[in-house]
Amino acid sequence: MKRAWYLGVNSDQVASRAVLIGDPARIHRLANLLDDVQWLGENRMLRTITGTWHGTRVTAAAFGMGAPIATIVLHELFDLGVRSFLRMGTAMTLPPIQLGDFVVGVDALCREGTSQAYAGPCDRAAADAGLCANLDAALSASGRPWHRARFASYDGFYRDMFALDPADAARVAQTRATLAEQNVHAIDMESSALFAAAATLGARAGTLCVASVDSLNRDKLDAETMLARESELFRFGLDALARTPASLEETHT
Repeated sequence: MKRAWYLGVNSDQVASRAVLIGDPARIHRLANLLDDVQWLGENRMLRTITGTWHGTRVTAAAFGMGAPIATIVLHELFDLGVRSFLRMGTAMTLPPIQLGDFVVGVDALCREGTSQAYAGPCDRAAADAGLCANLDAALSASGRPWHRARFASYDGFYRDMFALDPADAARVAQTRATLAEQNVHAIDMESSALFAAAATLGARAGTLCVASVDSLNRDKLDAETMLARESELFRFGLDALARTPASLEETHT
């Protein structure tokens, strides 16, 4: 029986489908929506559970922030047998996406350093088309505002995404202008690496986010609205993941 080095869980404890979440506190709120929840432990704030969503077994793991650790979690879960991954969380966005809207990542520019370890020189990595289609279907039925968008993923949050120092403001503004020219409407720290790693390993991966920060004016979604959107995010994402085949060998339904 295989055991993951950092997650500290065994292959018989995980499902073939997994949700990847940044904030460890969200694992507790997600667990409230699942049946038959098993708490598999926590190591270095990497918190993992397995439960069922309307009869489909799903594992959820929290990774914190950033592409290197998110990809470690994906790779360890893949080694244990997981084949379909969905990152659910938040993203910084550009117009026309508004705060509180849902965003399906169709692809992502590789502006972080982890993608290259999996895919070699990598300008862009694509999400799994079938998983995206199931996310589209779940969101279309919801009546909520949502978008299919290209992401860009960065390592340097305070250098490339959000300037704390006035000296960095020009750099961030130039980054935004360049991204707009490249048809990018969402920015995060993980999606491109997860897409690249999954494709290289032989798995599927997607991203579903809530727009939580406006990149232009730096407005942030208020906590009450974010909590409500988070609950919907979980439901839409779990519905789509449950409809997605567990492995690449299976046909999309």
